[in-house]
Amino acid sequence: MIDEIKLKELHIRDPIPIRLGNLASSIKRLGYLVYSKKSEKTIYQLFRECKLFSVWTAPDVEFEVKIQLKALQDELENWQQDFHNFNVNEIWRAEINAACERWANRILELSGLLKTGRSGVA
Repeated sequence: MIDEIKLKELHIRDPIPIRLGNLASSIKRLGYLVYSKKSEKTIYQLFRECKLFSVWTAPDVEFEVKIQLKALQDELENWQQDFHNFNVNEIWRAEINAACERWANRILELSGLLKTGRSGVA
């Protein structure tokens, strides 16, 4: 299980671009794990991590980014419910993987890390 207190301490100490970069990385990893049928426990933990990163970052970003983070949170919640309630098939897994890829790219773009050429995305 995620130690949320420690994870939050580590997450919020980073500047916003790094926080968003870490969120993008976690989203991309989530898509891969769903697609490759990895451990359900690991997938649920990563759903939780992505939602927490989004919630913890939202108070410190511009309004437009907050809107995107809220939309991401809603998507994550819907995907997690689908994953929990249905016998998901290959097509659904591929769609979620593709959607995670799009979200990761969008969040990474919002981070500004692509423009500055900075590294450090976890």
